[in-house]
Amino acid sequence: MTKPSLAVIIPAYGPSPHLRLVLSALFAGTDRPDEVCVSHSGSHDPREWLAGEFPQVRALHSPERLFAGAARNRGAAEVNAEILAFCDNDTLPQPDWAQRIRGHFAERDGVFLVGSVGVATSGGYWGMATWLCEFSEQAPWRPEGEQPGGASCNMAVHIDDFRRVGGFPEDYRAGQDTMLLHRLRESGLKQMFDPRVEVRHCNIAGFGHFAQHLANQGRHFAKVRRAAQLPGHTAVRFWPLAPALGLAKGARIVGRIAAAGRFGTLLARLPGIAIGMAIWAGGCTYAAASRRFTGEY
Repeated sequence: MTKPSLAVIIPAYGPSPHLRLVLSALFAGTDRPDEVCVSHSGSHDPREWLAGEFPQVRALHSPERLFAGAARNRGAAEVNAEILAFCDNDTLPQPDWAQRIRGHFAERDGVFLVGSVGVATSGGYWGMATWLCEFSEQAPWRPEGEQPGGASCNMAVHIDDFRRVGGFPEDYRAGQDTMLLHRLRESGLKQMFDPRVEVRHCNIAGFGHFAQHLANQGRHFAKVRRAAQLPGHTAVRFWPLAPALGLAKGARIVGRIAAAGRFGTLLARLPGIAIGMAIWAGGCTYAAASRRFTGEY
């Protein structure tokens, strides 16, 4: 079995305090990728220290901020491997991450891959609540199989398929991964989830980040549904229905946790999930209503 060549793209913004840990974990794995590209923007240009500590990494830098989709596209344009794998500057690939990605594409055609997102640092109560609200569908305890959800902090795709659909949209602060996955499925590919292909997320502590992040996620959920007919688009277009999306999303999160038999986690985190979904629904409703009355998000 011939395994395809693999390039890993890591978008980074500003100080990126976990980037060293991410690269160290990547190169300590059982299978090193053929190419690694860090696509950085904003302050704290990392090219000098990357050249000294990780000379095998191709480092790009833009002094002006790039949203994550634009940073990923810029990195993807610089590599030549058959398979593109994406992780983030705060997600640590597990030792067999690259090996499993190669094996997945060696064995299957007509698919792309999303992996699981575990926890590297908890971030306390609100960090874990954020993680559950954002990544419950990609938790390591979720079953393997075809699924529509996914996150660009752990996905892989054949480079030809990526380029054929135009890569990530570049004007989305969040939700650019949802749009790319939708475009790939619309092109005829199957989206497969493999929980064994795992990265672990460095959660951020504090209620302030929790609230800001989930409000932003809700706003961009509305933006994506304005652009594509994905689940929830009807409620976004008829904005008074948008608050119900928070109830539906919260119910799915609770159902996933319960289905995994993690009732202790559910009891402990339910207040945080409920507050998070109220904030998310507020962001979604605000964006949907703003679009209705002003044409702006």
